Amino acid sequence: MSQGTNPLAGFEGGYSSMMSGSNTMDPVWQRLWLRCQQHDWQSLAFIGSSKRDPDGVLEIAHGMARLASELGQELTVFDARNLGLKDMGRMLAQIQSITSRGKRCIVVLKLVTENATTVPMAQNVDAALLGVFIGETSVIAASRTVDEVGRPKFLGSVVLNASLAK
Repeated sequence: MSQGTNPLAGFEGGYSSMMSGSNTMDPVWQRLWLRCQQHDWQSLAFIGSSKRDPDGVLEIAHGMARLASELGQELTVFDARNLGLKDMGRMLAQIQSITSRGKRCIVVLKLVTENATTVPMAQNVDAALLGVFIGETSVIAASRTVDEVGRPKFLGSVVLNASLAK
């Protein structure tokens, strides 16, 4: 992503479509997948959180893994939302092990205001996506996450409608 690109103005997906399951025929999933494929990455941080749907970003990461599988690719998802400082080294070693074999992984993290390990974890992967929940994720928290991780790290954002959460 170029320095001038605004990661807060990235991919916009319909929450209900994203949560209904991934398949190669769904244009919402196809757009998300294709936008991510425009960049070279083996490891991707998917950062975001929602109090109304705490598993929303994780479910989308798992949906991307299902889509990758349908396309004959392997994509491992790590839930690192509650990762502590003492476990960071082990998690980074697991990511390195996967990517060194030419495989891909997504690491799901919380916003930087919610977990101190988000910044170092996101800085140690190839790229990042920001999950923004409409009506729930504050602009301040999203901007702080982008600024602290580093704007060039972000491929874009996935905009989700929290009001449609389960």
